[in-house]
Amino acid sequence: MVITPRLKNQHLLWRAAFGPMAENAASLDTMPHRKLWAQLLDTSSISPQKIDVASNLYDGMIKGAQDFDGMKDLTKEQKQAIRHQSEEDLKNLNLKWLSEMINSEQQFREKMSLFWHGHFACRIINIYFQQQLLDIIRANALTDFGSLLRNVSKSAAMLQFLNNQQNKKQHPNENFAREVMELFTMGRGNYTEDDVKEAARSFTGWGFDPQGGFVFRDKQHDDGTKTFLGKSGNFNGDDIIDILLEQQQTANFITKKIYRFFVNDEPDNERINELAQKFYHSNYDITKLMEAIFTSDWFYDEKNIGTQIKSPVVFLAGLRRFMPLQLNDDAAQLLVQRLLGQVLFYPPNVAGWPGGKKLD
Repeated sequence: MVITPRLKNQHLLWRAAFGPMAENAASLDTMPHRKLWAQLLDTSSISPQKIDVASNLYDGMIKGAQDFDGMKDLTKEQKQAIRHQSEEDLKNLNLKWLSEMINSEQQFREKMSLFWHGHFACRIINIYFQQQLLDIIRANALTDFGSLLRNVSKSAAMLQFLNNQQNKKQHPNENFAREVMELFTMGRGNYTEDDVKEAARSFTGWGFDPQGGFVFRDKQHDDGTKTFLGKSGNFNGDDIIDILLEQQQTANFITKKIYRFFVNDEPDNERINELAQKFYHSNYDITKLMEAIFTSDWFYDEKNIGTQIKSPVVFLAGLRRFMPLQLNDDAAQLLVQRLLGQVLFYPPNVAGWPGGKKLD
């Protein structure tokens, strides 16, 4: 294989973005790939505009939730109507975000957001909370992993999805604490069941109000001493996140997952270890990690080009970018997602979409 400038640029655009557009395809023959990367970085440096599909009529209301006093006064028909409206709005949120992936100049930001959308998989009907979570992910996609993790962990969507609203002193719910370690930070096998129990105690009292704002309910918090990953203290949820970020294993886990998503499904452990060390010592700077990948010579090795199986959403967005066409019904794209096995905001489980050869 002869690795031409065009091939390098196409490779970069499919990994750091959603592929080339028809109108700029000719420039790929002559543009240096580092200049193209600089353009992707520059266009994604602006804070993204929030995608808002929830109507004013429903803003601040809980949709699909049953644990607030405000829902108790509604009739069965009213609750069903709210749930139906929320489901319809979720479809609209899906299409609007997909449109950003196709048309936005912030290609790198949207591609990173899609990665984090799978990493922080969340499946709830509440459109208002899902919209907030997407806003958090897109706003923090290129910052540092610590800020992203903390903001996602305090989102109403994630707290509801992983049942931390029910995590109370003397009656701890371990779901949230377990997934923060297993899926979001260190990965399975790097903590004990006692660590899960102690972390769950630390996260007691973390909840949200009907508007989706984070709430710490101190009367529900277990303020006793906990021992977590070898450290002891009167820990709260923020302390647990701090300790998790102190672990080199967190950088290793995140870097390996990023490598498999953006570089090659077959991990190169030597490369990953080098990247993880830099990631850890940069205070988890996401953009610096991605720059180290996309500006390296090895990223453009033959073994990394043309080897990735595109996910349905990446395939659909890339097809729409390269073959611009008007659809009679944008909602047909929802059917395509469903038939191919990847519907935005509907991950198959808490681990998200596996990707590669096995999508479900």
